[in-house]
Amino acid sequence: MAVTLAQAGYLETDAMKKGIIQTIINESPFLRRLPFIGIQGNAYKYNLQSTAASSGWYTVGSTITESTPVWAQRSVELSELIVDADVDKFVAQVRSSEQDVKATVIEQASIDFKDEFELMAIQGYTTDAYDAYQMKGLMRLLAEVESATTDDWDWSENAQICYPSATSGELTLGLMDELTDLIKPGKPDAYIMSRRMRRKLTTLARAAGYNLEHHNDQLGFPVESYGGVEVLICDHILDIIPDGSSDEVDILAMDQDKTRASGYDNSVIFAVKWGERGICGIQNGGIDVEPLGTLETKDATRTRIKWYVGMANFSKSSIAAMVNVLDTAL
Repeated sequence: MAVTLAQAGYLETDAMKKGIIQTIINESPFLRRLPFIGIQGNAYKYNLQSTAASSGWYTVGSTITESTPVWAQRSVELSELIVDADVDKFVAQVRSSEQDVKATVIEQASIDFKDEFELMAIQGYTTDAYDAYQMKGLMRLLAEVESATTDDWDWSENAQICYPSATSGELTLGLMDELTDLIKPGKPDAYIMSRRMRRKLTTLARAAGYNLEHHNDQLGFPVESYGGVEVLICDHILDIIPDGSSDEVDILAMDQDKTRASGYDNSVIFAVKWGERGICGIQNGGIDVEPLGTLETKDATRTRIKWYVGMANFSKSSIAAMVNVLDTAL
């Protein structure tokens, strides 16, 4: 059964680990929503449902034709996400009356840990800076809807991609409807986008006579939604994606440090369904904390935060994206 980090945190008895989980979910709307399933070992093979079984109409005595869903095998290898939090003993001793230095250092390390996960949850195993140690993020999982080895966004081959233009086009509410309709059954659980695209969506909604909806989620955090679907902001979604070319975008050639300019001013908006029939995290053992004690080479103690983690997509129709989209062309 899939559980979120927030649910896991309620069951955690280790005070430090519970505090780290709380820090992470406080800082990340994405990680408050993403469910996780636990596995044994360091890899997981699963079936991506690409075509549903078809039913038929028959009369008495007819031969019934067997029909089963079409599945395509995918695999995810767990990646090791690790951060070390070192606390200088001198600083901890002389400043202990002012603040808990160790707690402060570990809290900041937890935020850095969260930032790295979110970066890889979007860009992992893509862009020109990727390496084989990273987990696959949404950009790569979207590409692999087409095939297990696909590493580009090819809208002529991938039915889960919508685009306003072959190269670059402005966001409209009609395009948001088109993106929404690619998720089946029902609506997406969330749209994931950059702040720039959220501002554009807000402007479009206001011009149409309404605004994004505002409410609090089950944990009391403020949430925005559009058409009843949560809008999650992720600062690791690039607004510098190059214009499409030849029916595709080469996600392995994306430059994370590119300056936004004409020809490199697109973004991407994801629509997802969460869970064991959609987008789900994979982990072995959950977030772990290891007090490593005093270091040999300096007067400090070290605490290691680690996570054996990955992401999977269990259904073709549980992820979709709008590519070649921007707010206003440069």
